[in-house]
Amino acid sequence: MLVLVKTGLQLVYYMKRLATEVNIKHHVVHTSKFSQSVRCLFISDVHQRTIPKSFTKWSYDFVLIGGDLVEGGVPLSRVEKNIQRLSTVGPCYYVFGNNDREVGEPELLQLFSKYDVKVLSNRTERLETIPMQIVGIDDGYTGTVDIDKAFEDVDPSIFTLFMTHSPHYFSKIEGIDLEVAGHHHGGQIRFLNYGIQPVGTFTKRNNRHSLISNGFGTTALPLRLGAESEVHSIQIVGKK
Repeated sequence: MLVLVKTGLQLVYYMKRLATEVNIKHHVVHTSKFSQSVRCLFISDVHQRTIPKSFTKWSYDFVLIGGDLVEGGVPLSRVEKNIQRLSTVGPCYYVFGNNDREVGEPELLQLFSKYDVKVLSNRTERLETIPMQIVGIDDGYTGTVDIDKAFEDVDPSIFTLFMTHSPHYFSKIEGIDLEVAGHHHGGQIRFLNYGIQPVGTFTKRNNRHSLISNGFGTTALPLRLGAESEVHSIQIVGKK
């Protein structure tokens, strides 16, 4: 019995350590829609975690925050610290996740305004220095997703990046060059490669690239197994 207890405690310690790792996944996307090279950071599902101070040493052309930056019970002081640290990495673009509003939407919007984080709730943002547009939709659990409104200003000749918290919406959109989402946590805890959700993936079909992240943080239990914590460095390489 003592051996079983010791083994169980060791497993929990190991799963807790996995949940606090910083694993950077690198991806390359090729496009003929512009000529320069662009680097962006994608992070989702931070939940209760604190963004490490080491992030402030990074530099990207822009940062994508794919929802669930926070959840109920997380102090706003931690949320502000996370937003401040991400904003030092590069200009930030954000979509709501299903847990974010639990800490209060007005409070979040005030922090986003303070750090110039652009909230993409059913709208398109055209980048000023890069021929690229980022399209974001609201959280699906609120019932306020409006895909037609989100895409009404999209120019199909420009590189289109689509961000949604849930990958459920990937199949509902056409004409995308790169799409990013989180939400599933890769199942968070998997045994023998089985989990309640599929593990994250980066795939390419024709000229469409799809990234589903395991996420950076955890929810319910601060544990991971078989679905490591992820933050994504994406290099978009234009045709010379």
